[in-house]
Amino acid sequence: MKYAIYDFDGTLLQTQTVPFILRHWQASSLPKAKFKKIKNAIIFRYVLMKLKIFGIQYDLFRYWAMGKVGQLFATITIDQLSQFLDELYVASTSLLHKKVVKQILKDKKEGFHTVLLSGNFDVFLERYRPLGFDDILGTRLFDNHAKVINPLSILSADQKVSALLKKIPSIQWDKTKAYTDSYADIELLNKVKEAICVTPDKRLLKLATEKSWRIIR
Repeated sequence: MKYAIYDFDGTLLQTQTVPFILRHWQASSLPKAKFKKIKNAIIFRYVLMKLKIFGIQYDLFRYWAMGKVGQLFATITIDQLSQFLDELYVASTSLLHKKVVKQILKDKKEGFHTVLLSGNFDVFLERYRPLGFDDILGTRLFDNHAKVINPLSILSADQKVSALLKKIPSIQWDKTKAYTDSYADIELLNKVKEAICVTPDKRLLKLATEKSWRIIR
């Protein structure tokens, strides 16, 4: 079987999810006390990262920030969270990369099994299944009792290949292609037959140019 693997943040969705979530929580009627503490903690660590204090790396910061958002989600009920994620999905539709959305349907027509693979929360990613995804792989948010897992085990870029192999042990890399915006996904890109870079970051753009990989802007 042929597989087409799609990243989410920066690839399908043309923004980073954590600030997107914080903006919409701020504008909602959801509780703000815990939100303010978590938002301030994220901003403080972001500033430390930008100032290159304590050697905080961007990818590690992103995973840490996703964990803090998970803590925020744990402060509201399942029904409240479901409604918030529904509203977040609706708000995100204008930020979807139109060429990527069309590409998903094209891959489906050409017989590819499509997979959305991201460190984002699985319950949020599921809202994008109707775009044409056969499988969704993301960070598991809830335990078997419908409680937010604490601490969360964020699916990082260097775990994507192993996550795919766990889900699809028989995957044939020579029949697989992957779409991503980030050099952090280099392990996956080096595995697949065709690497497609979507609005790539500087490191990925340089590599894509050297290797003549397809670029979607």
